[in-house]
Amino acid sequence: MKHRLFALLLCAAALCVIFCTAGLADEVNPLRVAMQISQSAFTEPTEITVSIRVSNTGEETLPGPVTLFYPNGKQVEEFGAPVLEAGASKSWSGTIDVTQSMLDSGKITFKVKYSMYNEAGELVSKSRNFSKEITYTGGVASIEVNRTITPTTAGKGQEVSITYDIVNTGTLDVTDVTITENASISSAKGIIEKVAAGEKGSYTFKVTMGTKDLTSQANISYRAAGKTETATKEAATIKYGEIKLKATLSADKKGGTPGDTVKLTLKLANSGKTDYTNISVSDATLGLVFSGETAAAGKTTTLEKDVTIDETIDYQFTVIATDSNDSEIETASNRLTVTSVPADQAISLNVFAEADRDTVYSPNEFVHFKVSVTNNSTVDVSDVSVSASGVTLYTFPSILSGETRDFTRDVIISMGGKFQFVASVANQLKETVSFESNILTIGEATPTAVPTSVPIVTPPQPIIKQLPTTDDLDPSMTSLQEPLMTAGYALLGLFALGFVVLLAAGIRRSRLKKESDAALDHLDEGGARDYSRPGSTFMPENEEENTADNTEYASQEENTDPANNDSTQV
Repeated sequence: MKHRLFALLLCAAALCVIFCTAGLADEVNPLRVAMQISQSAFTEPTEITVSIRVSNTGEETLPGPVTLFYPNGKQVEEFGAPVLEAGASKSWSGTIDVTQSMLDSGKITFKVKYSMYNEAGELVSKSRNFSKEITYTGGVASIEVNRTITPTTAGKGQEVSITYDIVNTGTLDVTDVTITENASISSAKGIIEKVAAGEKGSYTFKVTMGTKDLTSQANISYRAAGKTETATKEAATIKYGEIKLKATLSADKKGGTPGDTVKLTLKLANSGKTDYTNISVSDATLGLVFSGETAAAGKTTTLEKDVTIDETIDYQFTVIATDSNDSEIETASNRLTVTSVPADQAISLNVFAEADRDTVYSPNEFVHFKVSVTNNSTVDVSDVSVSASGVTLYTFPSILSGETRDFTRDVIISMGGKFQFVASVANQLKETVSFESNILTIGEATPTAVPTSVPIVTPPQPIIKQLPTTDDLDPSMTSLQEPLMTAGYALLGLFALGFVVLLAAGIRRSRLKKESDAALDHLDEGGARDYSRPGSTFMPENEEENTADNTEYASQEENTDPANNDSTQV
């Protein structure tokens, strides 16, 4: 019983020490770190995103900077070296590669360094690791090896292709795929850098057939999840045989942008003395291309096939035919690559032409042409040549994307007709592509005849007559000339004086008339004045003041004898 009680006391003391230590740690380590990762379960090493937040939960500013370190020990430069105040924090987000050692340890560990004061007041450096647990579920590394030999029977000097398709059927990406073929096929190794899970990688060996059979056999090695795996492909025989049917595959161009059309041409040359019948042609990508064809003895049969470009593809046609002995023979064409060029890198030029006239009137007449070339593509072009009727007229060293360049030419044309210019340039596949301008139509006409000019008539010379002078006059006429001129001047003076007098009289009469008119107007407006009665005043004519005295006075006045009146009646 005493032993049990002692054990309990010992455990209690230990717990107290742990709690006190934890509390002390909280006091002396105010730094808190939170970490998040974009992925926690892994089947293989890969890249992930990590987000970290460092906070100062203490009540004082940290005495020194805080630095952050990757799992490999390198400092996170983007985090910097902040001095965190009380309650402040600093965040960082970035990518890291999860290695196989991290997967094996089951965690991703970062480190933070900072400074603190110890109990003695001394500044000391501290570091702290913090981790995030991860789960490694493991992965399956598995590949499937497919081999295609074309043709399986070949004549001397004929090319044989051995293609290996590595299909990743596992859940892990495989890298450093190495294919080692039989020495009779190739002494060099085939390398495929990476094949992602669920995808396929290919490598082709080429060998020229001699006079004996060839053997194809390969050992394949690859790496997955940090480990090296191996696989093998069993042996296969490529037979030597005299085949009189040769297949040659070609295309009208090396490639183009997605959606463009390429014409494939297969020529079957029968160098034998018998026909090959029931010919079928197939391709790994296109499937069955032709069937039921015949290649006559000593002749070449041409077959054409249009294909649409989607991606860069290698074509190799396999030909199976029946000879005159009803035996089946097999041969193959050369391998042909059709390259797909991204649409945003395709070259596109616009060519526009104009002329200073639309009609010529005589042979060998000069016409002034102007040609403009616009680069509508997203890439710059160089060495752009412009020609007409096969004759190069001008070459632009370069035309930048979106730029328009032009030139002018005076060209002698022998007759009217249609004229067009062509701009040519090499594309990314080193093929010459051409772009045509608009068509200019220049007519031909007979020049208009020059109109007949009107003859110039010279007028006759004028007859000059001499006017008579005083020298030619009679002396008697000369003596009268001076008196006549004096009399003329006198008459002119009298006429001027008379005109002045008449003008003055007219002015005076006009003024007198105006005064007379004014007097009459004054009398018309006035009444009557009695000059016989002293002190009489002006009385208006219409005044109605006919009093009795006035009437009486007027009657007496009428009966007065003029002889007895001393007043003069006016």
